[in-house]
Amino acid sequence: MYGLINNSLKDMIQKQFGEDKWQEVLTASNVPEDSFLSMRRYDDDITYSLAGAASEVLGAPVDACLEMFGQHWVLETASKSYGMLLDAAGRDMIGFLRNMNSLHDRITSTFLDYVPPEFHVEEEGTAYKIHYISQRLGLNSFVVGLLKGLGTRFSTTVTILEQTDVAVEKGTHTIFKVELSPA
Repeated sequence: MYGLINNSLKDMIQKQFGEDKWQEVLTASNVPEDSFLSMRRYDDDITYSLAGAASEVLGAPVDACLEMFGQHWVLETASKSYGMLLDAAGRDMIGFLRNMNSLHDRITSTFLDYVPPEFHVEEEGTAYKIHYISQRLGLNSFVVGLLKGLGTRFSTTVTILEQTDVAVEKGTHTIFKVELSPA
């Protein structure tokens, strides 16, 4: 993952829990202090170590930390770093999710060897199935946070009705069945 991700996790902990907690997380993670250059690619294990250390230091399950981080990513990092792109990607949550792959295509030119996840949306009655496909494992809770953060961005309450993992040879394919309603 890129340093931008690590930097965002650092920012979330500093803003929500303070600098002292961040220093505890950094120490517990054994991650080098130079792992936060935004445009540099780092081994995914660095980000996973930071998330695990945050879980340990904050006394919260790693899934809860990843979900909180997903919300922070949407509401803080992405809004500040890619605000105009986000604004152009959709006027409502489903429109935005349908344009997510195009948004990632635009960002791909910024980062070398960037392999973004894919998102696909299907309507199912009054609910939606959101397919999340990634080469990475272990980020479903982050995606839950992204969905909730997007809900906040678009004044929409997101209720996750089901989460189903689809068997794949490599990576992750998870289907989130969600219900959306005005907040």
